[in-house]
Amino acid sequence: MIKKLILKDLNAICLGLGPFLSLIPVFLQLLYNDMPVEGEHVFTHFANQIIINGNISLLNALLSIIGATLTAFGIFGLINDLQKNKSDNLMVFSVFLFLIATIGFIISWSQDFILVWGDANLAPSQMMIEFSLIFSFGILYWSSIAILSYRLLTLKFLNTNLLIALSTLSSINIFLIIYTLFTFDPYNASTVNLLYLGFLAGSILFYVFCFLAARKNFTK
Repeated sequence: MIKKLILKDLNAICLGLGPFLSLIPVFLQLLYNDMPVEGEHVFTHFANQIIINGNISLLNALLSIIGATLTAFGIFGLINDLQKNKSDNLMVFSVFLFLIATIGFIISWSQDFILVWGDANLAPSQMMIEFSLIFSFGILYWSSIAILSYRLLTLKFLNTNLLIALSTLSSINIFLIIYTLFTFDPYNASTVNLLYLGFLAGSILFYVFCFLAARKNFTK
């Protein structure tokens, strides 16, 4: 009975559990990390934060990787379920972008292991690699969410206001990534503040979407 239940609702379970695991690092980072002071090298500051936090940084990376993997499977299953009767090319494209972005983020989070275990003198350069991966795959990630939420809006899958807000905020985050890419100053933390706030707000809103979608699928 339990085995049948798990197999039947695996997508919904992953869609609910993945964001929950991903939220833990968000709150831990807010609790243990702080922003660089004016004039401090941004990459050096964040690299030192990861090194100082040690095991907490390793836990954050591990939870982020597992959470993102479960979420990706949940989204993949959700779209497959919605397309049982009719295929939607935009949805397929959004899921493709989401899966590629998830792989990229997993690679970026794995850099934290290197930062904790590796040579501290090389940490700022390693942090630059992590940032560049987040910038690159972040565009794909938020594009996928913007497209997906827009398509789900036309299907009236969840609350209309939530889907409009998610699609709009995801689109804003795409712009913020591109804008920050050309205006970022490694010695001026304020040049990345807007992007950080956009990522934080967008992620929380996306996790709310995942929880609601999981509940809807689980109670079908």
